[in-house]
Amino acid sequence: MSADWYAFRGFDEQTVKSARAWYTRFLPAEGRILDVGCGRGEFLDLASEAGLETYGVDQDHAVLECVSRHTVVGAEALDYLQSTSETFCVITALHVIEHLEVEDGDALVRLCGARLEPGGTLILATPNPGSLPTISHEFWSDPTHVRPYEVDLLEFLCHRAGLDVQESGVNPISAQGLPVDLDDLHIEDTGPRLGALSVPGGALERWLSGQVARSRYAAELESAIHSLNMELRHTRDELTRVAAILRRVLEVAYEPSEVYVVARGR
Repeated sequence: MSADWYAFRGFDEQTVKSARAWYTRFLPAEGRILDVGCGRGEFLDLASEAGLETYGVDQDHAVLECVSRHTVVGAEALDYLQSTSETFCVITALHVIEHLEVEDGDALVRLCGARLEPGGTLILATPNPGSLPTISHEFWSDPTHVRPYEVDLLEFLCHRAGLDVQESGVNPISAQGLPVDLDDLHIEDTGPRLGALSVPGGALERWLSGQVARSRYAAELESAIHSLNMELRHTRDELTRVAAILRRVLEVAYEPSEVYVVARGR
């Protein structure tokens, strides 16, 4: 079903490759990499460009037709990891574990750890349950998703597998799905200031201005202008406070859509 879903959603290879490129920072300069759930081989392409010897496994034989440029196996991930004796310096499982119940997710991490060379690296990535649009819509639109995985749970599974977590968190370049541009919530203090009226000009204008300034009308106008200035400043301060609260709410609700864990074998 994966191939059909990719085609239906229009996930072209370049889009997927751009989304995965951030994880190349965790790749070594050389060695053998296994991409579990390699799909059409987008991350394997990136790993090959980085100088690694590339291998992949995926149970969807239809997508593997696009991966002839790499050494790939058509098999269910757990079955392959249990049956192979091969070891790798890096194993990646990018958007795989959410297709599994926790028991199988635990087995996936444990078997990946067992197939790492000493000191090898495991990279896990999955949709972020802390992202509102991801967990409320995008995650469940994929008919093959089973359950979301928090970073804490991924770290726990790595710990159970005897791996040491090196880094974890939110992928900063993954989509947020924000409904507004957060920069639009910045309120600048650039408006004009109201002040006492003056009448520049010649002697007659200055005389008239002086007469007005000494009148009760001028005092009342000055007081009104001062009150209006204070009210405008208070309004701006309140808008700034509300904008800051709204910005924080959006930042929390619309976190980037992907989380990851990088762990090392011992």
